[in-house]
Amino acid sequence: MLSRLVGSIPQRVGIRAASSASNNIVSQAQIQAEPSKILFIDGEHKTTYAEFVKRAGQYATALTEKYNIKKGDRVMARVSKTTDTAALYIACLQIGALYIPVNPGYTESEAAHYIKDATPSLLVTCNEDLDQVFRDRISVLNENKLASEAGSLNACTTIEHVETSDPASVCYTSGTTGLPKGAILTHGSLSNNAHDIVRDWGFTSEDLNLHALPFYHVHGLYYSLHCSLFSHSTIIWRSKFEVEDCIKYMKNATVMMGVPTFFSRLLASKNFKKDAFGNVRVFISGSAPLSVATIEEFKERTGQVILERYGMTEAGVMTTNPLNGVRKAGTVGPAVKGVGCRIAKNGGIEVKTNAIFAGYWKNPKKTAEEFTEDGWFKTGDVGHLDEDGYLTIGGRSKDMIITGGLNVYPKELEDFIDTLPFVKESAVIASPHPDFGEAVVAVVVPAEKVTDEKEFEKKLIGIMKKKVANYKVPKRVIILDSLPRNHITKVQKNVLRDNYKKLFA
Repeated sequence: MLSRLVGSIPQRVGIRAASSASNNIVSQAQIQAEPSKILFIDGEHKTTYAEFVKRAGQYATALTEKYNIKKGDRVMARVSKTTDTAALYIACLQIGALYIPVNPGYTESEAAHYIKDATPSLLVTCNEDLDQVFRDRISVLNENKLASEAGSLNACTTIEHVETSDPASVCYTSGTTGLPKGAILTHGSLSNNAHDIVRDWGFTSEDLNLHALPFYHVHGLYYSLHCSLFSHSTIIWRSKFEVEDCIKYMKNATVMMGVPTFFSRLLASKNFKKDAFGNVRVFISGSAPLSVATIEEFKERTGQVILERYGMTEAGVMTTNPLNGVRKAGTVGPAVKGVGCRIAKNGGIEVKTNAIFAGYWKNPKKTAEEFTEDGWFKTGDVGHLDEDGYLTIGGRSKDMIITGGLNVYPKELEDFIDTLPFVKESAVIASPHPDFGEAVVAVVVPAEKVTDEKEFEKKLIGIMKKKVANYKVPKRVIILDSLPRNHITKVQKNVLRDNYKKLFA
C-alpha cells in the first residue's frame, strides 16, 4: 500500500503502530519539507533536497518497474560512495525494500557469505567483473547502468505503508570474531535513533556536516546521513577520508564525525590549524575507542574536547558525552535520554532502547542469546558507570583478561601505555599461560624505530610496575609496525590473540 509524498507528517512513531506511510523513515525525515535547501555539496556540484527527492524517486521507479523489487525484498548494495548511493538507499526505504550495505572492498569469498545469508533479490555492484560469479543465484546489476536507467524515468512520488516494526535495512556486524551477523534494523528503530542524536548533538538546518566516513557502515550511513536528513541541513560529501582533503573542506563545516584514526591523522598534519577547524562546533568520535592521549592532544591543538559516544549496529547510539556540559575523557558519556544502561554482575554493559534491532537475520537462536530474561540487550562490552552516570568501556567481554583469577580490562592499560612519549599506539591481549591461566601481553607500535627490542620491553614494563597493580603488568611486550584493523579501523584482537597464543607454551 502506498501513500503520496507529502509535507505534513504526524508525530514521532512509537514501538508499534498500524501500517502507515507516516511510519516509513522517509516520511519521518520529512526530506521534502525544504525543497530549495542544499543537501549535498560534492566538490563543485550542489544538490538541493528537491533534486535529491526526485533522484531517489527515479531509483524507486527503476527498482519497482524494471527489476520488480517489492516490499520486503532485499537489495544488496556493494557500491561506490556517491550521492547516487544515498539516493538508492532512500529509494529502497521508500518502496519498503530492505537495503543491505556491503563493503565494496570485500573479496569474492567474503561477499559470498553475505549473499548466501541475506538471499537478496538484487545485487547492485561497483565491480561487475568480480561479482558476475554470483549471477547463477541472484540478479547482478552494475551501479552505473542502474544510475543511467533511473535517469530516464519519472520519479516515484509515493511512500510504502509500513509498521514501525517492519525492517528497513539489514546491516552486518563488523565480525571481529566469527562470521558477520545481519542485524535487522526497522523503520521505527532507525527513526527513533535519528531523532535522539539530532536532539542530543544539537543539529539544526544551519549545520554543514563534513561526511568522509564509509557509506556501508552504521556510522556514515545511519548516524551521519540521518542527522543531516532529519535536521534538513547540508552535507559536505567526500568520497573517502584523506587528511589534506578533509582539512580543505573542513573550513566550511560546522560538524565532523569520524573514527579515532581520523583524529590522530589530522593531528599529524601541520596544516590542521585554526583556519581549518575554526568553524567546527563539534567533533564526534565513535566506532572504536578513542585514546585519552588523542583527546588531550586534540584539545591542546583545537581548544575542543572531542565528543565521544557509544553505539552499536544492533542498538544505535546508546550513550554520548554531552554537547553542552562536561565531556569526560575516557568515557562515552551518560545514556541517551530514554535509553536504559546498566552493568550486570559480570561487568557486562546492558541496554534497553527504542532503537533496538529486531533480531539477527535468520538466526533466532543467536538473537535470544543476546537478550536477558527481562529484555535488556547484552552489548558484549564490559564497563562501569561513575557517580554521574558516565559510562567507561573496558573493552569487549571476550577481550577481558583473567590472570591468576583476577580481571584485567585491556583499555585501562592501553589508555596508560598510549600516553607514553615513545609509544604511538597499543593493544593489550591475553595469551595462554601454564601458571596464571592467561598472561597480559602488550602489543605496541613505537613512536620511532626501535633498535633494541629487549631494552624497549624492559623500559615499558619498568614504567608500568610503578603505575599499575603487579597483576596488570604485561608479562611480554611485542613490537609491531602497525596493528591489524578491520574495515572500520577496529583493532582485530582476535588476530593478535591467534598470532601470540604460543608465547608461553
